[in-house]
This record gives sequence, structure tokens and C-alpha cells, in this order.
Amino acid sequence: MKVLVTGAFGNLGQLVVEQLLADGHQLRCCDLDAPQQRQLAKPYQARCEILLGDITDSTQHAALVDDMDAIVHLASMLPPLTERAPAVAHRVNVDASCSLIDQAQAQSRAPLFIFPSSVTVFGHSQRQAPLRHCADPVIATDKYTEHKLAVEQYLQQSAIPWVIMRVGVSVDARTTRTEREVLRQLLAIHPDTPLEYIHPRDVALAISRALSCPAAQAKTLLLGGGERCQINQRQFINTAFQALGLPLPEGIHGQANFYTHWMDTRESQALLNYQRHSFEDYQQEMHMLFANVRRLLWPLRPILRPLLPTVLKQL
Repeated sequence: MKVLVTGAFGNLGQLVVEQLLADGHQLRCCDLDAPQQRQLAKPYQARCEILLGDITDSTQHAALVDDMDAIVHLASMLPPLTERAPAVAHRVNVDASCSLIDQAQAQSRAPLFIFPSSVTVFGHSQRQAPLRHCADPVIATDKYTEHKLAVEQYLQQSAIPWVIMRVGVSVDARTTRTEREVLRQLLAIHPDTPLEYIHPRDVALAISRALSCPAAQAKTLLLGGGERCQINQRQFINTAFQALGLPLPEGIHGQANFYTHWMDTRESQALLNYQRHSFEDYQQEMHMLFANVRRLLWPLRPILRPLLPTVLKQL
């Protein structure tokens, strides 16, 4: 298939591109025209059509979707940027997405549109009833979820074939830089808040398999890692600290609510058979990544561990 991938050189985009190429698809890769993206695009120049530019420039969208069999629309702004710059985020997340959908509808042969949404559209977590089902009610709790739901609705009302994927928390060992504001927010969350992890490689596999799965079309699927990835916020946040040999101290977490959940992924797994990694795989990746740092810090642990609560509370 001829597939347009927007946001092709982001963390998830790179894995999607690799998976789609491995599965024999012809790719048109679109991303921001910036130094980092230009560098990341270089290894793919011989294997893909590369188009770098501004996703909010709707005058370019007709050329992007022309002669494509499918569109995998990954380009987006994420929190906290969506909350800091809501107008810009709306242009990227909503206006650009709707314009691409419009251009897809204008094609003589409408391409399949795959849109990764987010589990966060289910609203605040429910610790006593953590499992979310596809038919559960949704609610926007910030600009990011407002944008996701707006595009979901626009796509569902369109005349093109589509698949919506509400994706769980998806990071890997490449995602180690965390803004101070984000870490402060994560530590404020109640430690028992449910969270379903999914490895980005499994998301990429699900996206690729959806291209050849007619039964997935016109469905909103929940993408998570399954029972082996159903954890809580403390386990998730503690992974990086444990990899450094400095596990989080007890009592460091707040009591705030958040919008992560466990998910009923039976339908998506039955259709796409994508669940390959467990949360332990992610923990092992992080453990290996920080092995040298951990060895350097090991003699200092008696000094660092008592200081850690004070440092974290001053974030």
C-alpha cells in the first residue's frame, strides 16, 4: 500500500515507519522542516518519499494525500505544550487534522485514515473501577483531550474509511527527558492511580496490521499492553529512579487525580494481534540504559537517598 505518515520522525513515527517498511509498504513521510527532523529523515531518503514542512499549511495537504491508499496521522502537539499554547495546538491538532480528512474525502478513491487518539479521553481515573471499555463515556478535561475528541468526532462523521486507536501510556528507553513541570505533575498524582502501558513498538505493529484488517475499519479500538501492562502511577514513575539505583521514597506522591486508566483491549488484540511487550520489558530497557550511571552512583547512594525526598519536593 501507498501510505502517508505524518509526524514520521517523532518517537512513535520512527517506529511506525520502520514497521511499515518491514511490512512492504511504500511510504510518503511528512514532518516538520526543522534541523532535528532533517537529520532523522536522512537514513530514509532512499526508501521513502520525504516531505518536510508545516502541517498547519493546508495548501500543502492536497499534495500530501494525493494517490495514497492510507494515511497514518501521527503529527500532533502533546501536553504540556497544548496547555501553554492552546491556539497553536488547536491549529496543529484539530485544524490540520480536519483539513487532511477533507482532502482525503476529495480523492476519487478515499484512503483509509488511521488516527491515534488517547486513553485520556475517558476523563479522570477511577481507582475503584479502573478498567475502561470502548463504549464508556468520554469527557474533555484539558485542551489535549478536547482536541482528540474533536478529531475523533470529525473523522467518524466523514465519508472515508477510518480506524481510531485510543492509545495507553506509550514510552520506551528513548524517552528519558522529562520537563521539570511534568515530573512535578506526575509526583502530585495519587500513587495507586491505574495506568496501562503499551510499548511503542506494539503501537507501530497495531497500526501496520490495521492497514490490512477490514474488520477494524469504522471501529474505535483501545490499544494497551494487556494485563501484563496494567500497573499504577508509582510503578510507572519509579521505573527510571530504580534504573538509577535510587528508588522513590515512600510518601513522596500526592493525592491528585489524573486521566490514565486500564483498558479492555480484547477486541483490538483479537483483530490486530499486536501485544508483544510487557511492562517488565520497558523496565529492563531502562535498567540497561542507565547501567553505567547506576554504577557511578552506587557508592554515593548512602548520601543521595536521604537527599532525594528534599530534592523532589523542591521541584
